[in-house]
Amino acid sequence: MHTTRFVLVTLVVVATLGSPGVGAAAADGDCSFPITRTDATGTAVTISEDPDEVVTLNPSAAQTMYEIDAWDEVVGVSSFADYLPGADEKTTVGSGSDDATVENTIALDPDLVLAPNTIGDSTVQQLRDAGLTVYKFEEAADLDDVEEKTRLIGELVGHCESADERADEMARQIDVVEDAVADVDRPKVFYLFFGFTAGEDTFIHEVIETAGGDNIAADDAGINANGASTTGFFRVNSEVVVDADPAWFVLNSDESDTATVPSGPGGVYEDTTAYQRGNAVVLDADEISQPAPRIVDAIVDLVRVLHPEAYDEEIEGRIDPGSLDGERRVTGDRLADGSISLQAANIGRDRQVSFDLPARENATADVRRVNVSLSTINPTFDLRLRPGGAVTAPPGTRVLDTVALSGNGIFARDVDHLTLRFAVNESRLDGADPDTVTLYRANGTGWTPLQTTPVAETNGTLVYEARTTDFSTLALTVDDPPSSAPAPNATATPPATATATATATATPTETPDFRAATTEPPATPTDTPTPGSAPGFGPLVALVAMLLAAAAGVRR
Repeated sequence: MHTTRFVLVTLVVVATLGSPGVGAAAADGDCSFPITRTDATGTAVTISEDPDEVVTLNPSAAQTMYEIDAWDEVVGVSSFADYLPGADEKTTVGSGSDDATVENTIALDPDLVLAPNTIGDSTVQQLRDAGLTVYKFEEAADLDDVEEKTRLIGELVGHCESADERADEMARQIDVVEDAVADVDRPKVFYLFFGFTAGEDTFIHEVIETAGGDNIAADDAGINANGASTTGFFRVNSEVVVDADPAWFVLNSDESDTATVPSGPGGVYEDTTAYQRGNAVVLDADEISQPAPRIVDAIVDLVRVLHPEAYDEEIEGRIDPGSLDGERRVTGDRLADGSISLQAANIGRDRQVSFDLPARENATADVRRVNVSLSTINPTFDLRLRPGGAVTAPPGTRVLDTVALSGNGIFARDVDHLTLRFAVNESRLDGADPDTVTLYRANGTGWTPLQTTPVAETNGTLVYEARTTDFSTLALTVDDPPSSAPAPNATATPPATATATATATATPTETPDFRAATTEPPATPTDTPTPGSAPGFGPLVALVAMLLAAAAGVRR
């Protein structure tokens, strides 16, 4: 799973977006080159021909390229785009704003570089001086900007039709949500991220309002600790927050693992209705922090909590991308790093999805099928199964293989259970009893055995099935014969189920793509999807820094 890695928290007030000044996207869906568009630096950027190789310097641009079917053209990504399937096969150019980013990007010699507004103009100029074509995006102030950015990127990279389709889908889904919550009583909502919040003229503000909440950060300038205004991102005056008495706290998975209202400085938030009722919701940083198409998933997750009846009666089942006649797709791929990518697209209202995988030669153990039983309607999502690494074997057993589960576009609560079918090479059991092959799930402090059932035996290959109910590390084991020596990996430490999210850093003067701590709203951690985040998985990295120059970072 993604692991939480904290990054410099600097105020990111910009939401990487091509807004009005950058030119309208092609209305008819036909791309033509050369194309000239004026970017955030005031430069008329001309792209002479359809680019074959593109570098994205922020996760929101990378996500958009993925969503408009232009992912194969991406050759370089920022550190914080690692949650996207296949990102590990791209060149990582850096965090987006350091010298390494410039050097690595120049080395790739791409046809086009897509830069967030969090990238300094001087960095953009360095890349241009090296002969590269760079388009820097404007800040995303609202959801319309996100939609327009999607269309614009399609124009720039020669994917107008698919970009328009994705933007149209996004607009339709937002319309469905807005209709569903048009007449609801709107609870007071407060978004909190590393001591900062999102006021007016931010896409996070629009997420809250669109989901049927009343964003208190836009109501009283006193909530801004600097007393400036209710616009943009700013440090919080907690006393004014308490006076406003929010009914719900909205948190970001890059900072928060569980939906628990923070007590606040000196326990100040304990006097709020939200704290007393335990009303908090954690949104996936890869969705809420990035001005990109998956922002709709954050809206749906929030409305499902704030207005469950409206969700059940008017949204669930109508938000399916499949209703736009998107092509249904269920694929399972083995990637070069040994992980397995499972992708379901436009599956509509189906609650059962099966992924079949080809056999892997000479493997001790091998996942052959994954059946996903959903507890909610989730028409499009990704799952990743990564090698889990060395672990401490449950007592009396020897580990045959490990795997770490994570998801993108899907929360753990969206999955009722997963059934894994795996094959074991009998010759690798070294005399151990095949009937003792067991799948274990990491529980944070040790292992929980799962019911593991033999289902077939063919030409020395034993096939088993087992069911798990969450995203965690799994270990496939066999009981060691009494005379066997301890397994070589017995000294390793047991795995902990990590939640992940990506993070990015931003300069104090720019507004990044919120994705976690500095990731496009204020910057953050990496690689996670459980409670449900998206396909991502990874390790926990320590908190690097909290505050810089009175600003909070965002991943863009």
